[in-house]
Amino acid sequence: MRLEKVETAIVGAGLSGLVSARSLVSRRESVKLFEARDRVGGRILSLSGAVSHDIRYDLGPAWVWPHNARMLKLVADLDLPLMRQHSAGRLVFQDQNGLIRRDLDFATMGEALRLPGGLARLTDKLAADLPAGAVLLEHAVTGLDVSEDGILLTGSAADGAFGFLADRVVLAMPPRLVSARIRFRPALPEGFSKMLDAVPTWMAGHAKFVAIYERAFWRDLGLSGDAISHRGPLFEIHDASPDVDASREAALFGFVAPGRGGSDGDDEPLERDAVAHLVELFGPEAAHPVRVHLVNWAKQPETATSLDVPDLSVHPRYRQIGLDADPWQGRVLFSGTETAPENGGFLEGALEAAERI
Repeated sequence: MRLEKVETAIVGAGLSGLVSARSLVSRRESVKLFEARDRVGGRILSLSGAVSHDIRYDLGPAWVWPHNARMLKLVADLDLPLMRQHSAGRLVFQDQNGLIRRDLDFATMGEALRLPGGLARLTDKLAADLPAGAVLLEHAVTGLDVSEDGILLTGSAADGAFGFLADRVVLAMPPRLVSARIRFRPALPEGFSKMLDAVPTWMAGHAKFVAIYERAFWRDLGLSGDAISHRGPLFEIHDASPDVDASREAALFGFVAPGRGGSDGDDEPLERDAVAHLVELFGPEAAHPVRVHLVNWAKQPETATSLDVPDLSVHPRYRQIGLDADPWQGRVLFSGTETAPENGGFLEGALEAAERI
């Protein structure tokens, strides 16, 4: 089998991998980007609305903040719009006993910005701007072997096994997935895989829910769409309507309470419970969404391992990961948002990691 050669192979077509590829291509490096999924974006996932294909809702990361300088620059460079998160109106609060208040003038996301049409517009554009053939979807890398000519990447694709030779490899993926999915030959140093296993994958234990409605009825009630509940199954809710005035359709987005997601079980009961909870918080019109989306990230094998099933109660402290053992030193680089010391776990962290690589 004749092996195609490439200067840099990037494993993982999430935000960090795509931006790394964009930067290297701009320097005239030859790049191949391997993605196990059938789409780019990684944990950036935007699913379709009810009335138009150009309306999509984010079931992964959803917001850009004013202090996210890298993200704001990237959005501007790609000539994409941003809109303010809707926050006008009162917040709904439910205590652990189920008591509900709807008289709180408090905005939890007042400075947040969103990308109309979903953040996948950004990752789709990054991929489209790369040279033809640079992105290989449904290509799961399962082995890295040092050879005389470079590093041999092997794996499985929709049409069978594949192999590529690269001068260097960038692993733009959660460290736990590296440990669980990729075989190294020669083996990684003793203890290094355990160190990778100890790095939590941000958002992997979360489940996220969107209920789509014909109109933003909560705004008519003087409510912002923000809600905080200590009873669940949703613990934090926001207006996810696709445009400022919610003229075409409207939506509520909710984080599923810890322990209600997990990697097993049927999603339908959770969907029913989530809608019933919205009725409790926002009234009877919430009982009739035209479409719902539920994404349980713990069930996504391209995101999570069994170590990620327990939901994180606090944001981990991430740090740079380096491999300083021969023959890997300088030839295999760890990227992805979990390797960013300042903004690890966030979109800004994915860009921080790509910038370092």
